[in-house]
This record gives sequence, C-alpha cells and structure tokens, in this order.
Amino acid sequence: MKEILKQLYLSDFVVIDFETTGLNPANDAVIEFSGIRFIDGEPREIKSFLCNPGFEIPIEIELLTGITTTMVTEEAPFEKRLKEALTFIGELPIVGHNIGFDLAFLKEYIRRVKKNHKSILKNFIYDTSLLAQAFFFYLHNHRLTTVAEYCGFSAKDAHRAETDALNTGRIFLCLIREAMKYDFETFQTINRILEGTDDPNKLLYLHLSERLSAAGSIGSDRIPVIDWHTPNNVIGKKIESTDNELFQKTSTNVLAARFFGESGKIAAVLKNYEPRRQQKEMAKIVLDSLLSEQTAMIEAGTGVGKTLAYLVPSILWLNGNGKDDNRVIVASNTKNLQEQIFYKEIPFISQELKLPFKAVLLKGRNNYICKTRWNRFLADIGNTLGFANRSAIIPIVIWMKHTKTGDISENNGFHVTNNFAIWKEICSEPGFCTTSVCQKYDGCYLGKIRHQSQDADIVIVNHSLLLADSASDSHALPDYSVLIVDEAHNLEKNAYTYFAEKINLPMLASLLNEISVGTTVERGIVKNVVDFCRQIKKLRDIEPIVEKIKDNVSDLRITTVSFFKKITSTHFINKNSNGKNYGVKKRYKVFVDAFPNFEMETSTFATEMNNLYEKLVGLNEKMKTLVADFPELYDELNAKLTNTISELDFYRSTFKKVVNGNDEKMIFWYEIGASGRETTVELACTPLAVNTEIFEKVLKERQTTILTSATLKVADSFEYIGSRTGALFLDRESVQSVAVGSPFKYSDQMKFFTVSQQGGEIQPSVIASILIRLAKEIQRGIMALFTSYSSLGDVYKLIAPTFKNLGITLLAQGHGGSRSSILDQFRAERNSVLLGTDSFWEGVDVIGNSLEILVITKLPFPVPSEPIIEANVEKFKEEGKNSFNEYYVPEAVLKFRQGVGRLIRSTSDIGIVINLDNRIDRMPYGRFFKECIPVTTETVAGEDELIQSVQQFFGKDKV
Repeated sequence: MKEILKQLYLSDFVVIDFETTGLNPANDAVIEFSGIRFIDGEPREIKSFLCNPGFEIPIEIELLTGITTTMVTEEAPFEKRLKEALTFIGELPIVGHNIGFDLAFLKEYIRRVKKNHKSILKNFIYDTSLLAQAFFFYLHNHRLTTVAEYCGFSAKDAHRAETDALNTGRIFLCLIREAMKYDFETFQTINRILEGTDDPNKLLYLHLSERLSAAGSIGSDRIPVIDWHTPNNVIGKKIESTDNELFQKTSTNVLAARFFGESGKIAAVLKNYEPRRQQKEMAKIVLDSLLSEQTAMIEAGTGVGKTLAYLVPSILWLNGNGKDDNRVIVASNTKNLQEQIFYKEIPFISQELKLPFKAVLLKGRNNYICKTRWNRFLADIGNTLGFANRSAIIPIVIWMKHTKTGDISENNGFHVTNNFAIWKEICSEPGFCTTSVCQKYDGCYLGKIRHQSQDADIVIVNHSLLLADSASDSHALPDYSVLIVDEAHNLEKNAYTYFAEKINLPMLASLLNEISVGTTVERGIVKNVVDFCRQIKKLRDIEPIVEKIKDNVSDLRITTVSFFKKITSTHFINKNSNGKNYGVKKRYKVFVDAFPNFEMETSTFATEMNNLYEKLVGLNEKMKTLVADFPELYDELNAKLTNTISELDFYRSTFKKVVNGNDEKMIFWYEIGASGRETTVELACTPLAVNTEIFEKVLKERQTTILTSATLKVADSFEYIGSRTGALFLDRESVQSVAVGSPFKYSDQMKFFTVSQQGGEIQPSVIASILIRLAKEIQRGIMALFTSYSSLGDVYKLIAPTFKNLGITLLAQGHGGSRSSILDQFRAERNSVLLGTDSFWEGVDVIGNSLEILVITKLPFPVPSEPIIEANVEKFKEEGKNSFNEYYVPEAVLKFRQGVGRLIRSTSDIGIVINLDNRIDRMPYGRFFKECIPVTTETVAGEDELIQSVQQFFGKDKV
C-alpha cells in the first residue's frame, strides 16, 4: 500500500472531522475538532480538542455526540484555536467524510477571523462519502458508521470527532484498494465526466488512470470482483409439461398437507420449521379458489407464513391445470415484501421443494436504465449536465459494470429523488428499450425482462405496476389469468396515489428545459432536431417552426412562474407555534371559487400550452416528411420528441381538469409546501370511486383473484375492505372470505392495557411521564406510535434531557437519521426507545427483545381535512350513511390493527401494548377496536398501576 499511495501522491495526508451544534455554518458552532495525519497509510499524529460554542448545545446534539454543555464550559471557542488547527493541517491533502460540511465550517471561521482562506483552497481535497457512494454503491446507506462497519472498523463512539476522523482515514484506504480493481476505461470515463468540475475526488481518479496507463493496463476490460451478490430478476425455466390429472388424483386437502403438514415436504427440508394449521388451511383455500375459478379474501395473521401459503398452491396449480397459457401475477405493496418473495421464497420453492416453474421480478419502466439513452447522455455530457451535478452520476458508471438487471434500486449511491432530472434523461422511456431503437443493446434491460415475463409462469410486481398496467393501452404485464394481491389493505390507498394527476412548477420547468433551454449553450430536444437537420441538410425547412417553438417555450416559462407565484401570494402557508412554515393541503370543488381572479392567468396558461403542443406536433410531422426516404435515422429522435409531446399533452389535460373542476366523480386539491426558502405549489386530482377503477381495470377479467393481508377484517367482517377494493362488485357468491387466524399463543405472549385518565385527549406531559417511567423502571425495548409529527416532537423535547441523563438511547422519526437507520439502531441497542409516526404503524418487523413494549398514544383516525378523506366523508353523507361509523372507524381500526401487530412477530416474542387513548373504553365505537385485539383488554388507573402491572407481566418466567 505504501508504494501505491506514493504513486497517488497520498503518502502524507490529513483527515479532519468537526462536531457542530447544527448544519448551518453561519448560525451554528464547532464543539469538537479532530485532525489525524496519515503517513504511508498509518495514523501518526493526532490533534483533537473540544470547543465552547458560546451557547447551550441543543439536546439533539448532546444525544447524538455525547458532548454536553458542561463538558465545553471551560474550553476556548474554535476561533481561538483556529490557527492551531490550520497549522496542523498545513498544505497536506485533506480527507473527510462529506468533506463539504467540514470545509464550510472551516471557511466560515476563517472568514470570521479575517484570515486568508486561500491557504485552505490550495490543499487537495478528497471525500470518502462520494467515493463510498460510487465503489460501495450496494450498501443500504453511506453514512460513516455504516461504511466503517462494512470495512471492519468499530463504530463505537461514533459522532466524536477523533473516532470519526480515524475511521474516515481507514475507509479512505479501503476505498482506494476498491477503486484499483477497475480498468483504465472506467477512469477515463469518470475523468471526462468530472473535467471542469470541483469534485473533491477528481485528482484521485486522474492519478488512478495515470497509474494504470504507466502499468500498461489500458486495454483491460475485465469485470472487477466485488463484495456484492449481483441480483438477477429471472429464476427457473418455464413449465414445459403439466400433469392434467394431478387434481383428479389428489384432493386439495391432501396436497396442502403434503407440503405444509408435520411430515410434509417443507418440514423435511427446512430446519426448525413449525407446521401451522393456519398455513395449511390457507394453502387449501388458495388451491380450491384456483380450481373453482373464484375470488378469495384471506386474512392471515402474523406468523402464518402466507407467502408460501399462496405461492406453493399457485405453482402446483400451474403444473397441474393442463394449460400452457396460464400465468400468475403476485402484487405486493412494499419493495421489501416484493424482494422477500422473489429472493427468498421463490428460490426456496425452486431449489428445496424442487417444483418446476419460471418466475420474473418486474418493475415499472422508469426503474430501469436505458443503455442507449445513458451512452448518448455521456457522449454529450457537456450539453446534458452542468458541472455542479456531475459527481452524482459516478456511482452509475461503477454500477453499470456489474448490474444484470439495470434496476436502479440496486444502486444506493445514486439518489433518484435528489437527481430526478438526471434519471429522467437516462431511464427507459416508450419508444426505446422495447423497440428497434435499442436493438444494438438487445433491448437494454427493460426489453429483456419484458420478453422474459412473456414466458414466465409467475411474475412478481408491486401494486403500482399492477395499477399502471390496468390503466395503460400498451400493457406492461403479460396476459394473466390469476392475480394474487398481498398487503391488500393498501390497494385502495395506492390506487388513489396512482390514479392521481398532478401539475406543479418543477414538473413543467423540467419539461420546458427538455424542449429548449439556454442561449449561449443550447440544450434540449429542439437543438437535437436542429443538429439532425443540419446533418441531413434540411435545416432551412424547419427553422421557422423552431424559432416559434423557442419563443413559445420562453413565454410559457414566464407564464408558469407567474401563475404559481400568484397562488403562493394569495394562499399563504401556515406557521406553527415555533414560527416555522408548514404546508397547506386543501380540497376544492370549483377552481374559480378557491382561486378568484385567476381567469386571465388560467386562460393564458392553457392557450400557451396548447400552442406549444400544436407546434411540437407540427414539427414532428414535418420531420417525418423530411426523412421519408430514410426513416430509421429518425427513430431515436422521433421517440424522444414523441415522449415530450405525450408529456406535454398529459399536463395540458391535467391542467384543464384541475382548473375546470366541478366534476363530482373527481377529488381536487391544491398543496402548498415550504422547503427551506422554496415554496412549492401543486394542483392535483384523482378519481373519487377508485374501487370502481380497481374492479373494472384489475379484477373484472381475472379468472381467480386472491386478496390477502394480516388485516382485512373490521368488526369481524370483510365487507368494508371488499367494498373499498372493488372485490364485492364481483358476484358475491363467487367470493370466499376466510380468516385463518394466527399460530401465536397471544394469551401467553402479550397483554393489552389501557390507561384511564380524566378529561379528553391525553397531554404530551402525561405521555412523556409514562415513557420515562417505563424506560427507567422496566428497562425493555419500547416503541411509541404517534399520529402526528407535532405530538411526537412535543414528547421528544420533554423526554430527551431525562433519557440523556439516564443513558438510555432515544430514537425519534424526524430527529436524526432515516427510518431504516433508526430501526437498525433500535434493533441493535437493547432497552432503547423509539418514537415513530405514520410509516412505523406498519411494515416494521422487530423480532425479539428489542421491542417488548408498544405504546399507542392515540387511536389512528384519518385526518378530516385530508382531501381524499374529506371527499369520501361527503360521499357517505350524500348517500345517507354514517360517515364516522362506516368510514372513519373502519379506516382507524385497520391501521390500529397494523400498529398492534408490530409487537408479536414470532412464537418466542413476548410483550405489552399500552394504549393511552381511553376513547377505546368510554366511546361506543371503542368496541370495534377491542374486538380486533387478540387478548382481553385491561384498564389500569394511572401510571402507578400501569407500572405495577407491567412489572408483574415481565416478572413472570417467560421464555
């Protein structure tokens, strides 16, 4: 390594790390600095010290770093020790993890003390965060602790400057070793991308390519061996022959027992498998439904193993129905379940149970990269991407060396949400991967997997793709006769989201930029057309219409900004008690009532969109006549222009809907949000009766449909969920509804307590007091579920100082770390406490003693002002129904059941649910919540009795 570092001019470098009171260098302060000098790859010198920020350290920072206000009281502020830090750094190369953060603080302090900051700018800079995103793109995140642990280094005492600096230096060396696995061509590509940018790792890539060139390794095109199991999205081979007599010879009961019984095939191959009556029963129901071509709604509680209970029967049916053209689509709500089905359950059935079938994992078009568009994007990088954004695509360069699927979700180093404009330029689009345009790449990735799905027996998708396929004329899914919808309680919610049409300023600005942007350096589809016509010597033929399009784009850009700006000036966003802005989301029925005096703006907006649409259509028609003798040359450009026209047409249609309004079949709303200094405005609409949409477009033509979830029943009935998903629009006699229960012995494994209190809604101070006592006196893993961020935040502020003093880890959604990171920490640190809101009520799987107390702070009723909720309530009232009992309560019960289900996840789990909302006892509708709890509910009078009851439960000898 010593010689390699010498060749890379890194024999001597310094790693720096700051701990600060916040993220803003102008308002926050340094509380700890550490610099570590590495010589020949070894840490040789360390300079670390605490600093007094001049004000109290926020409690969140104290909890994160362990650095308290008391610890720094006698320390000097960083201004006083700046010279010391700069002297230590000298002119050495500087390495940091997210180095931009550290340098921003360093430069701010230099500015304050009026030092010459050019001394810092002379240093070469390296960023391990960006390097990790590229070369460890497969890690689920690239925080320093995650990368350090992956490289084999301890993350104990993370968020202390010296520990973080030491780990940063170590992972820097690991990343250099990893980078050296790649060939000269890779670094040439990276160097070309980063030319002219301020990317901190630009010099490293340049030196790596020079090293390869000097070693004579320019021609190597080997694929590096890395520590990543490259996922595939096709498993097995299509069933070639079927046993027509399988179900004539054997009953469904016997077949279910053959696989799920005590002496069944699963028990024979799966160690520690526990046969479950409920799983066998569900498998039989699925088999019966497939054979009788009926619909089944099956509620299968936690622990049943419902995935195998529908997959195995489906594959048996495919092998025994005597038809070659049958196919099963399995649709799940979450990516986690989709990947669990495909990468865990499907291989088990194929490899261990030896059942023949072919399965494909299929996602929506915009999940896949297009090789044609990617290579075109790179070839024209000077025009396609500004300098500031080029670092973002380096992880794609590395990932493309390895991926078999082209599914961007594999690449956690590239953040689609943050780089949506880039992804939009390189992902698959209509007219590319499934046409001759991408023929040289054999259909890229989407074309290949679509082709594979046509030959598959089982296709695994998510709810969104299922709905997209049903709404599209050009179907993404192959023909199928059987549909299995897992997590079916989310189908209606996903339908509202999918069928929604939205329009906002960023969307339109992005589209207009795709059409034409720039004056000195032009970019966009119009420039592509001009360049093409120049090559074929037809430029004069299109110049007049091109100039009109440019003018139209310019006018529409101004109109768009003006329109949305007027909305923000007349419809103010709200401020909370702390003076911070928060969003407004409000339903309207008629646009002119919600937005008076907008007639001129809406008319101008619509006219200019129509004019631009007509001109683009005219340009495309003109181009087709110009290339009539050699149309294949225009294929790619035609696809791009056609997609642009289609997108503009969609926005035209959406705008017309949202400004006309006054359609009883639609829900209309506007949303104004605040993000930093930016204010965003969105107009949207979605069908009111999505259950009709689901029935007509998804369920109606299916031979058999299975809807399953752990939570389908309300008041011991499937009526509500059947109605909301459209399942009961089918012939009711052909719909079977069964709850198979759960294999857990809830009476032995859990208790449910409601805490009685005086008055109405429980106060944050009471919640805080209970959580503090539970954490201090019971010392078990605790998760508290809230129904709003504001109430969670209020409780967090009240308990954080006490938890810090007690040394108990407190994790809270929205208070440091992503959902996945705080869940990982919650699982890892026993007796920690986690506060979560909406997304934690379901899809969270914490097995074992990390979670033994679940606190429900409030019954999860829908928010009345939410546009979709408000519209449904109004519809119920118009139909003469009780909207509270027939809509609010069922929605709350389903979510409540999901929340309670977070506690017991295995046969060995034990725990207590503590409900702090006494409406469950004192209101008539409370019985619907009680009925769905798998144990008898108990009411305790106040904190003391609660703590005593909890102590008694855990005091028992429970294994």
